[in-house]
Amino acid sequence: MDAHAPLDFENRSSPPDGDFLPLPDAPVAPTSAARLVFGALRGAALGAGFGFAGIEAAEAWGIEWRALFPEEAGFGRWVIGAALLLLAFWLQVLLHEAGHALAGLAGGLRPLAFGVGPVRLERGGDGWRFRWGGGLSGISGFAALLPAAGRPPSRGAQAVYLLGGVVANALVAVVALWALAGSPPEALRGLLVALVVTGLFLAVVNLIPFRSQGWLSDGAGLWSLWRQPGLAFASITLQQVLQASMDGVRPRDWPAELLPADDAPFGEYGDPLLDTAIASMRLSRALDVGQPEQADAAARYLHAAWPTASPAARPGLAVYLAVHCLLMRKDVVALRAWRERMVGGLLDMGCHEAWLDAELALADGDITVAREAHAQAVAALPRVHDAGTRIAVAERLDDLATRLAAAA
Repeated sequence: MDAHAPLDFENRSSPPDGDFLPLPDAPVAPTSAARLVFGALRGAALGAGFGFAGIEAAEAWGIEWRALFPEEAGFGRWVIGAALLLLAFWLQVLLHEAGHALAGLAGGLRPLAFGVGPVRLERGGDGWRFRWGGGLSGISGFAALLPAAGRPPSRGAQAVYLLGGVVANALVAVVALWALAGSPPEALRGLLVALVVTGLFLAVVNLIPFRSQGWLSDGAGLWSLWRQPGLAFASITLQQVLQASMDGVRPRDWPAELLPADDAPFGEYGDPLLDTAIASMRLSRALDVGQPEQADAAARYLHAAWPTASPAARPGLAVYLAVHCLLMRKDVVALRAWRERMVGGLLDMGCHEAWLDAELALADGDITVAREAHAQAVAALPRVHDAGTRIAVAERLDDLATRLAAAA
């Protein structure tokens, strides 16, 4: 099957069999009441323990922690303290991601996107721009930087990048502590205390190895670099492929030395996020080359991974599977189902969303809506973050324009 052939849903050689419709989510075991109560008590005990330890440490270091809750404010003192902690927390999240960015740039990494809460700063073909992207499941912020495609993978540069956020939080906490020792104005004392508390908290927590809804903490990333170098190098290589695409290399021309063999097994690393990312890369290349068997194998792996995929990975998986159903399977039913699941992506997917909406409208015979969606996709094309994908999608949009003209 030629991936560049006209898309004709009505004249398929065989009808859609439904095997590429989204699978239901994996069942979640119900939590017993006893477990809920135990979890609440455990959380309260840990919170009280951390709070007591923090107060004792503050007393030992001479930090006026009560400045967070000014007595003259009366009952509102607790509101003021909570507001100061919340403000300091988001300031520290911003500084944490800035620390990652600076450390990554110093190590030769190239920036792709940054996010704090719902705010995104993304690089596309039309330069950098801000976007309101919605919440982030499992994390407060991120800094995405990529290694150069032509350099050997470097665990050292990756370690520096991972440590940058922790160092930034700790450094700000130390500076705030130094400022407190200089008898700052009363109005600033509470904020400085909050910066010390949140800075040290984030520095310690981010060094603990854990996974939150698919995202690895900085400590987990460092642990992987040290204990699982094969996994770390596979992840760095995957990032190098993405950087090659950022540089304008379309999937069919990606460097062969960075790609797994066509017959390599899927899921070989045992890490769901990495394994699905590699399968997505293989699917992109197979779609661009026009290799239906390789594309179908990769898509089936991603399809099977959907029920247990993390919230962070799902929008991206939906995009890959929707495009596969469009170009290779020509299955409008599955395409529509996956299009509905392309919500909440980490990066802007407006071009792909409008492109697929246009294809669905054309399949429904609504030429007016299809043309409007096509125009939206063309307008959004410069926002696609990597130039290699822009080249491939531009060809698809040109093909769609030809078919829209013929349908008029």
